[in-house]
Amino acid sequence: MRTVLLRIAVPLVLGLGLTSAWAQTPSTDSAQAKPDSKPRYANMPDAAVPYGRFTQPYKEWYIDPNTLSYYGAARSRPAGDLSKMSEVAIGFLGPLENDPESVFGIPMLRGAQLAMDDANVLGGYRGKPFVLKVHHDEDWEVVNRSARWGSTTTDIVKMLFDENCWAMLGSIDGQSTHIALRVTLKVELPIMDTGTTDPTVTETGIQWLMHDFPDDRQQSYALADYVFNQRRLKRIGVLRTQARYARIGDVKFEDEARRLGHQVILEVKFRRGDTDFSKQLRMMQDARIEGLVIWGEFPEAALILKQMRAMGMRQQVFGSSRVAYPGLLKIAGPAAEGLVATAAMDPSRQDLKWKTFEERYRQKFNEEPDPYAAYAYDGMNILIAAIRKSGLNRGRIMDALREYETKTYDGVAGRAVFDYTLNDVAPVTMTQVRDGKFVYWQGQTRPPEVKVEAESH
Repeated sequence: MRTVLLRIAVPLVLGLGLTSAWAQTPSTDSAQAKPDSKPRYANMPDAAVPYGRFTQPYKEWYIDPNTLSYYGAARSRPAGDLSKMSEVAIGFLGPLENDPESVFGIPMLRGAQLAMDDANVLGGYRGKPFVLKVHHDEDWEVVNRSARWGSTTTDIVKMLFDENCWAMLGSIDGQSTHIALRVTLKVELPIMDTGTTDPTVTETGIQWLMHDFPDDRQQSYALADYVFNQRRLKRIGVLRTQARYARIGDVKFEDEARRLGHQVILEVKFRRGDTDFSKQLRMMQDARIEGLVIWGEFPEAALILKQMRAMGMRQQVFGSSRVAYPGLLKIAGPAAEGLVATAAMDPSRQDLKWKTFEERYRQKFNEEPDPYAAYAYDGMNILIAAIRKSGLNRGRIMDALREYETKTYDGVAGRAVFDYTLNDVAPVTMTQVRDGKFVYWQGQTRPPEVKVEAESH
């Protein structure tokens, strides 16, 4: 096993004014809430605003209503001739086989298909059924780099020209999503992104993507606020995978830590599938950390927790949303007690939409739905509603999606709040393992009766 230390450097911070959207539900809420007098992106703490202590931003891009304005010709192109169609196709791109992220991609596919089945029960689109054209998204770490770039590019082109897809749902991998986004800038195919945590996909200014999954920047704000402002810890170490998921997430967390006046003491990497973390944990012991952040997936996080406690390390442990999975409790057992992590959603909610979806998904697939299934279900419903409203014209379908700017959508995953980049900036959910179960609360608020572990340096 190879352990790599990453040199920590202070990054360039862009002077952007960022915002959180204010709530207004398109279909049900009649009253509009007034915007905050000091708009913030993704519930950003005041202390984290770039250059906020020194000056006002030159341009507040995220709160500009014209952020995603489109002046192209897509709206004027002829609409699809339904009389010549036997189906209305929507593309799907996600990791499904021979891929470490297929554990997330398969539920995403199932959630999307369940929403499509619901739409077809109601008559599809003017009597024609919706169909899903499925494309496998190959993993960057498994497949040759040039092959993967070519594969993603080819998939988007096939969706448009061979399969006559009117929109696409996916993907989970940030790199593939960026490639799809650049291709669709040319071919103009609407993308509903329901899985990636990469925050940069909606920062491109490209007008053809909507994103409803909590991204790494938002998770980092919530986690850093809890670690540094609520727990008031100072000496924090980070243990992360070498995958892009963790690489991007950790950068955002460390950036947020610096804005709050703190510096991560040590960052150490590991590979997906590793089982021995003793070397990395000894390095953390030598660094005298007060808390450890794990940015990775639950199987490795569970083993880290077990080995950490076996070594006598009692420091508080924190994690990203892929850590907060039921599988972690099965593997880690009592060693997981006290873990605090971000969560993509609160599966303990008792509202009717979620409970109905949960039961239907369980009956159909014989397993519990995860956040990727829930957000895909919501995203597909939003996409189908846009097609029904606008007709078979890709430019007008994207116009219908842009109507969600600064509005909310109440779905099975909870309430989504969209900003002017069509990114979901709803408050992030937090969770803690207590008595062998995950307990949830809304990020940047005080958790109920938090158990505080005694730190061992």
